[in-house]
Parts: sequence; C-alpha cells; structure tokens
Amino acid sequence: MPDLSSIARERAALATIADAIVAASVDKGLRIEVACPTSRLAVVDHLAQALHARGRVCRCRPAGPNPGEAGHPPPRRGQHGSAVVIITGGLATGIDRGVLCVDVRVTAAVPVQDDGVTGTGFPADRDPDIILDYQDPAGPMIRYLAPHLSAGARDG
Repeated sequence: MPDLSSIARERAALATIADAIVAASVDKGLRIEVACPTSRLAVVDHLAQALHARGRVCRCRPAGPNPGEAGHPPPRRGQHGSAVVIITGGLATGIDRGVLCVDVRVTAAVPVQDDGVTGTGFPADRDPDIILDYQDPAGPMIRYLAPHLSAGARDG
C-alpha cells in the first residue's frame, strides 16, 4: 500500500509530464502510448486525468487491432504481466498541425527478455520519450524526459 508521500510524488511527476505534453501539443492531436506493468495501469488513468485538467480532452483505449469495439476491452498484454494503453486526444483547435506522438515507459523492476522485447511491451530498440520509474522505494521518479518535450515545457 503506497503512503501519502509516494502518492504525492507520483502526482507531482504526472503533473510535470502532463505539463510537458500539453506545452508540446499546442494545436496538435495527441497519441500517447504507455507501456507499463499491469500493477501500474492506474498511472494511465491518472495521466489522462492530468491532461484533461489541463484542457486536453482525451480518452484511453487499449493498443490492439480493434480499439473501436464497444465497451472497454482489456489493454494489449505483453509478456510478464505488462500492458500497452494509448491515450488519444483531438486537436486543440480546428487547424490540423499533426499529431504529437509520445511513448511512455513505466518501469517497476521489469526485466529485459532475451527476445529483444522489454517486459513493458516496447521493442528494446525503441527509445521512449518519457521514462517514469517506480523502482525507488520513496515513489516514482521521472528518469527521462525527451528534449522536444522538456523544451516545450520551458517555452510554454
């Protein structure tokens, strides 16, 4: 059971990530792919809520071949209890200037497999834009934030 300090740390990390994504996605659509252990799937929901609180209306959907199916099908399952969920959001304005694609990897002591795929479901050779690390006992830490996102957060 997480304590209040780790919950506060998680919310601060997600607020920083949401601020960076919102600043970088002005006048663009969003496609955020979050790969994480199933034990951390609530992170996806919390990130979507943080984006919504910042004015980006978005929704979560599982990664997979039929994301438009009725209901809420389960997220795509990777090996070792991992899942990949996509957060999508429409344009901030009527002008289509593309879609901001962000890959987020949530780590929680997940080993890398011998077949070249990480336990979180991303191919090992695919670099994420954000790494949110839950391996620290004090709570989550942002281990990496891509320069194109951190520059947008500073300029915004």
